[in-house]
Amino acid sequence: MGAHAAAPGHASRVPGHTSGTSHTSGTAHASRASWGIPLTLGVVYGVYIAFMARGSSPLTWANVGLGVLCGVIMTAIAYGVGKAGKRLGPGQRALSFAVPFGAGMGFLFSLGGASILTSVVYALALFAGMLVASYYAFYSHAP
Repeated sequence: MGAHAAAPGHASRVPGHTSGTSHTSGTAHASRASWGIPLTLGVVYGVYIAFMARGSSPLTWANVGLGVLCGVIMTAIAYGVGKAGKRLGPGQRALSFAVPFGAGMGFLFSLGGASILTSVVYALALFAGMLVASYYAFYSHAP
């Protein structure tokens, strides 16, 4: 085998030439991760919402419905942020992560019985923390 041949498992750099390996496994893995992570986040968030809404009373269908609704909404938001995030700059991407995080955690805090003002302050503090942390991470790893 000559030195110009592509290494096994790697695509050839010659236009129109393939090494004979299939490249669908990478896209299938990316597809599973693009739905798996938001789905896991949505399920955990929904279960925690149902738990917090229940308080010390028995579980009701209203608690389950609220948990399912919030879980589906969080899954959709997380999927959208994940899909759109690659096209955004570091500041916009950080903002797209911080807004749902702050709002979601503020809502969870309000279900614990805190006042609206306390919940808003808590949500804004978490929003600001996530904004700074994610901006730093995205800016320092930007190409």
